[in-house]
Amino acid sequence: MSVKNAQQIHLRVTDDDYKKIKNLAHKRGIMVTELLREFIDQGLQEKLAEENLDLVASVVRQQLDAVMKPHIERLASISSKAGHMSATSTFLNAQALVELVPKERQRDIRVMYDNARKKAVEYMRVKTSDFDNEYK
Repeated sequence: MSVKNAQQIHLRVTDDDYKKIKNLAHKRGIMVTELLREFIDQGLQEKLAEENLDLVASVVRQQLDAVMKPHIERLASISSKAGHMSATSTFLNAQALVELVPKERQRDIRVMYDNARKKAVEYMRVKTSDFDNEYK
């Protein structure tokens, strides 16, 4: 590191800190002043990185939103369509039972619906692998 056009700083440290700094500089084979310059440079870089962390996080968040938004909207659309199809199927089945099954053979549709709904809830709670093994 060039020290031309550099400012001089004077500081006082405890005897214990000076011994630690001097020993570390000696182990590295550099002068105490060079070690202190490294410490200052490293501390400044860490502080700048810390201060810019919010900016970096914001940029990353924006980029993730931009990339993920179309996929999320697509999945929401698919989920909505599945919900519509499920509701249509449910009420079509109920209507077919009322209109196509002779009166003397009809049972209470509400009871049938409740039983089917309970089975559906049970089905949704079972892991796919367990369901495949259990209901084959």
